Amino acid sequence: MPARLSAAALVVAAMLSAPATAAAAPGGAQWAQPGYGAGNTYYNPGESVINAGSVNAVKLRWSSALATPEQWSCSGPSEPLVSGGRVFVTDGKGIAAYQAATGRLSWRHTWANPEDESTPHLAVAGGLLLAANHGCQSQSDPNGAIMALNLVTGRQAWRTATTIPLGSLVVDQGTAVVSGASASDTPAVIGIRASDGAERWSLDDFRSSGVSAGGRVLVGSTTGVETRAVSAATGGTLWSRPTAWTAEAATPAGDRFYASGAEGALICVGAGDGAVLWTAAKGASTLVAADGRRVYRAVTNGIEALNARTGRQAWTARLGGGTGQPVRAGGLLYTAVGGGKPLGIVNAASGVVASPGSQIGSLDRGNVVVTAGWIYLTRGNTIFGYAR
Repeated sequence: MPARLSAAALVVAAMLSAPATAAAAPGGAQWAQPGYGAGNTYYNPGESVINAGSVNAVKLRWSSALATPEQWSCSGPSEPLVSGGRVFVTDGKGIAAYQAATGRLSWRHTWANPEDESTPHLAVAGGLLLAANHGCQSQSDPNGAIMALNLVTGRQAWRTATTIPLGSLVVDQGTAVVSGASASDTPAVIGIRASDGAERWSLDDFRSSGVSAGGRVLVGSTTGVETRAVSAATGGTLWSRPTAWTAEAATPAGDRFYASGAEGALICVGAGDGAVLWTAAKGASTLVAADGRRVYRAVTNGIEALNARTGRQAWTARLGGGTGQPVRAGGLLYTAVGGGKPLGIVNAASGVVASPGSQIGSLDRGNVVVTAGWIYLTRGNTIFGYAR
């Protein structure tokens, strides 16, 4: 007579014989700001599940239709953010949170007047989802606002109104730095405490593109003759240069900015002192990613990688169509390819195509978010979740 199994052994046997789930719930996943973090690097250093050896096994696991208003709306879908097991995305009615592993709706914040709310800029900070935007009905004098929603419940924690429309947002050192201007308003950059919405500082006649490098935010004067690095926490000037730079990204270490110059160059600037470390002539692009080893930028029908230390070309990948924002994760580089072509997926070290991308398909808006073995994106009026 066979020996009886213990209760513990029976549990183990059941676990071994049970079918594997499609993908684990990504509770530890994090993509807290557009571009991954305050540096707008579009680089997730923690991704290890989806790589060159596993990307072709990725499949669609869920999709959820985004809300559509009964009448015209000024708001629409945004790049997803991921935190605390939820995916956050805007839509035509407001802002929604979905379960990251299933796509099930967790909560929705609905605009009172969708026709007068622009698509907000989102960021996650301190258990709150921050959303900064402005009205759409006034072309000459639109007002703005930034609000905070509880990540778990969606309830509003605070709301701060501004006299300027808010066209950018970055959160660093506990401060939400917003910027904007209109025909009737003096351009300004404002620092707002992320925990309670209190204004900490403001700087008139400057603009911010929403990039911070180690607590330093690059801002440019509206006259185009001065660029400053200011403290995200205080707004105090850390250094100033008599030139016009627009920050596109920073290094993951926060020690350098990658900026567009006035004459179409991509410029590598020391974040601590404003020193120019190298210049790539005629290489300016608003679509930049950085992983500390290479800088990736969208070029005509492809992606170009530059050596992060020298600015010299490392490789070029031709993808047969206009390319979008590069996204770096798990040894791979992802980008949208125009003409309805599937997502471009290449090896980040060499530029060699790593996957045809057909299992994910085309990307007609924004870019992908890759975190904890999942790829999230919006296409049309739907949000999708892919995993192995």
